[in-house]
Amino acid sequence: MEQQTVSIAKAGITTTLNARTSILAAANPIYGRYNKKLTPHQNINLPAALLSRFDLVFLLLDKPDRLADELLVFFFPLLKN
Repeated sequence: MEQQTVSIAKAGITTTLNARTSILAAANPIYGRYNKKLTPHQNINLPAALLSRFDLVFLLLDKPDRLADELLVFFFPLLKN
């Protein structure tokens, strides 16, 4: 990213793109749950060299709550109509 380019290898296609805009990445924690006792680097399990290239890192944590999840599943279809 320091060279204003991004290399992408996906589905057998490798390319280099100009990076004149922001780059957004998302990652899930290892084992499917975020462990607050570990650092973000340990939870995401990305190499430190890659993680250090991002200027900002935001954590979006979903607190496990069965009742709240069930209410969302029930009421979300009602909100669409």
